[in-house]
Amino acid sequence: MNTQELKVKYKKLLSKAVQANGRKETVFYLNRAANIKSKIYSKTKIACYRCNGAGYLRVSLDETRTCLSCYGKGYLIN
Repeated sequence: MNTQELKVKYKKLLSKAVQANGRKETVFYLNRAANIKSKIYSKTKIACYRCNGAGYLRVSLDETRTCLSCYGKGYLIN
């Protein structure tokens, strides 16, 4: 599935969670929506172009600095 289909399915699951009858049913829909949201998030991450996904820049053998392009995360979000 591409990201558009995942977003549509995510919105449907959230609307079903709002209309659910009991606690168990609501939690079921919210857990499935969380799984889909993690898939959407993982597809939108791109490795940082400056640190190449490490999160830090090597200045010398003994010194490293946090990459300020990705703020130390190692990836950028579209």
